Amino acid sequence: AIEIESGGVLAMISAPSYDPNLFVSGISQKNYDSLLYSLDRPLFDRAIRGQYPPGSTIKPMFGLIGLQHNVVTPRYKINDNGYFYFKGIERPWRDHNFARGGHGDGVDLAKAIIESCNIYFYGLGVKTGIDLLSDYGAQFGLGATTGIDLPGEKRGIMPNRAWKKGARGQSWFNGDTINTSIGQGFMLATPLQLAVMSARIASRGEVRTPQLVKAINGQEQPILKGDKDITISDKHWDYVHRAMKDVVHSSRGTARSISKGLTYKIAGKTGTAQAISIDAEDKYDSTKIAERQWDHALFIAFAPADDPKIAIGLIVENGEHGGSAAAPIARAVIDAYMQSNPSTAVAER
Repeated sequence: AIEIESGGVLAMISAPSYDPNLFVSGISQKNYDSLLYSLDRPLFDRAIRGQYPPGSTIKPMFGLIGLQHNVVTPRYKINDNGYFYFKGIERPWRDHNFARGGHGDGVDLAKAIIESCNIYFYGLGVKTGIDLLSDYGAQFGLGATTGIDLPGEKRGIMPNRAWKKGARGQSWFNGDTINTSIGQGFMLATPLQLAVMSARIASRGEVRTPQLVKAINGQEQPILKGDKDITISDKHWDYVHRAMKDVVHSSRGTARSISKGLTYKIAGKTGTAQAISIDAEDKYDSTKIAERQWDHALFIAFAPADDPKIAIGLIVENGEHGGSAAAPIARAVIDAYMQSNPSTAVAER
């Protein structure tokens, strides 16, 4: 959880954790081995080192890119029947609700964000191209270390042609772009990077470096601003912010379950990312695979939606659904922030 104005880290957690008291007087080999070899990896700092497919959490960012470069407009709509075909490729790409016939006719960018329509973003990704997606992804904090004042941060992957040639020795294909357009394929991000991306969306492109240390010997540390903010038209920020608010507060939003009882507005985006590959003709069925192979659940958010102060990036390993597993945790964190900053919550009512 990041304070948007300063980039200050308000909360950071990696779970499951461990009892640090075990190390105070020298940990026994037995206890250390139990931590070191545990399948739950409690010694692994997921917040800055865990690299996961970001899934649909990147859709607002990619939507902003499409709008800014006139790849799509707010009036552009598609018909989603659950499948996306690309010329020359027999295998279709599916929507998550393909079995129900997709999202139907008249799907614009707002609806695609609110209901998380993959088919819309497959087409947007191909039209935009990996070069623009990758260039802007880096500006939003993906594919590079954020510069947080902690050692060992991982950079994730914001893939592009040069990355694939160097890492895989292969050329880039349109199918790679299609996978990237919904935060899958080669794309990886840390929870911290998702929080940074959320903060930069919330602040309309202001670039801040996340900082854990607020002061040293009573001396407050300066806010670390980026060399260049992200240039996107105000009307596009407005459009995407409204859509993200409707993710939580509209009757069709994928995170609508957390809106009950809210006295302020949250803007967010759910995500569900595959931990293993599923064949095109198969349907995901968690009862047929091990729990550690279940989909990851993700959520990014900022609040209050109309005057953002706090931004969150959250991943629940093998949690399956962002709306039911990840979003309620974010709601609890933001509620706690609002309770400690009552003037912020009142201003949003």
